[in-house]
Amino acid sequence: MTAALVLPASASAGAPDVAALQVALRIRGTYGGGIDGIFGPETQTAVRRFQRSQGLIVDGDPGPRTRAAFGRFARHRLGTRLLRSGRFGWDVAALQHLLVRCGFTVGGIDGFFGPRTRTVVVRYQHRASLVVDGVAGAATIRGLRRALGCRELKGTVPSGVTVSGVGIGGLSAHWASIALRSAFAEPLHLAARGRGWLVDPNQFGRAEVATAVRRALHARTGAHFPLRVAVQWRRVRRYTARIDSRLCRPPVPARLVGLRSLRPSISPAHAGCHVRRVLVRRALIRDLIRLERSVIHVNMKRLLPAVTRANFGPVIVIHRNSHRLYLYRGVKLVRVLAVGTGRRSSPTPLGRFKILTKARRPWWYPPASAWANGAGPIPPGPGNPLGTRWMGISAPEVGIHGTPDAASVGYSRSHGCVRMYRRQAEWLFRRVRIGTPVMIVPV
Repeated sequence: MTAALVLPASASAGAPDVAALQVALRIRGTYGGGIDGIFGPETQTAVRRFQRSQGLIVDGDPGPRTRAAFGRFARHRLGTRLLRSGRFGWDVAALQHLLVRCGFTVGGIDGFFGPRTRTVVVRYQHRASLVVDGVAGAATIRGLRRALGCRELKGTVPSGVTVSGVGIGGLSAHWASIALRSAFAEPLHLAARGRGWLVDPNQFGRAEVATAVRRALHARTGAHFPLRVAVQWRRVRRYTARIDSRLCRPPVPARLVGLRSLRPSISPAHAGCHVRRVLVRRALIRDLIRLERSVIHVNMKRLLPAVTRANFGPVIVIHRNSHRLYLYRGVKLVRVLAVGTGRRSSPTPLGRFKILTKARRPWWYPPASAWANGAGPIPPGPGNPLGTRWMGISAPEVGIHGTPDAASVGYSRSHGCVRMYRRQAEWLFRRVRIGTPVMIVPV
């Protein structure tokens, strides 16, 4: 660490190493201020907090031992290596600060050389007439340190001038720019479910600091006007969507797990939530434009599951060998009905199925089986083997239906279907729906 880091704020303002220190402190969770490169009281307090957490001498001086405690992040100083896409660390954060000081927007000073940082490096190299390769080497860093190609404003702001509540009256153009960038760099504070976090405002918009300072230089004494911010709406929308996916989950409906002691076992339902994205976006934009940062409480709506144990629909459990059909409403038994099941040569299948089709006054069509050879379709009527109601299940060519042969109910005489008395089939038909689960067990 250079001695510049421990100089008063007036002497070290805008130092790239200070900005890198602030990024390192923020990553470690001890700093919540803006990445402005100013070693002020807030930064020094964060250094002390970090030193205390690492068992170091607590003096607020970010010397070599303190810097070493940041580990891999602080391994490289600016200028000790080529910086290209994928690099991460102290030197990248310092580079990003120099680019911001030169009037570029990197989408947040975070120490990561991503696509946005590379694009800005290319733009700077174009402006400064350097070799354009998107890599920050010695020439690029030297040019940024000398403000080569950076648009420097000259003059002094008239007294009493404020921009979005920040007083810059009497300051030189250089210091007025630093004051506004520092104010805008204060992170946005979000909170939800008892915890809070910080977000870099630079990833959502670009503060038009140069325009504001230029306007302030020609303003009347005591003038007040807002700082314009070019909002990146797409990034704001993406961020609120990301918050939603991290904080909330969709509701989980109750579902049929299986049978327990031959009765339906239903899992509990769980409520979900979703973030009111429009409200959060409005709050983000409001605090982004205003330089007074307030806590943004993420507004969420609780979502109740459509299906719970209390309103779970019908469940059919068929005891094949006992020739009984049990209709449940959730786990509550509604009625027990006598049925006929498949004979030994074509037994009713066992397992878990669901009702796929329902038909009133169905036609009977002969299946592709030897026992139906030569048979033709039978229209609805007294002689139809399906009776007056058909409830087809997900087993091939198997269903629950009425029968004109009432004597077969209670026995195993069908070709795999579940037969019922006509009136009882009509009663059941009215109480089940497409998708109703059907469990067939051997008992």
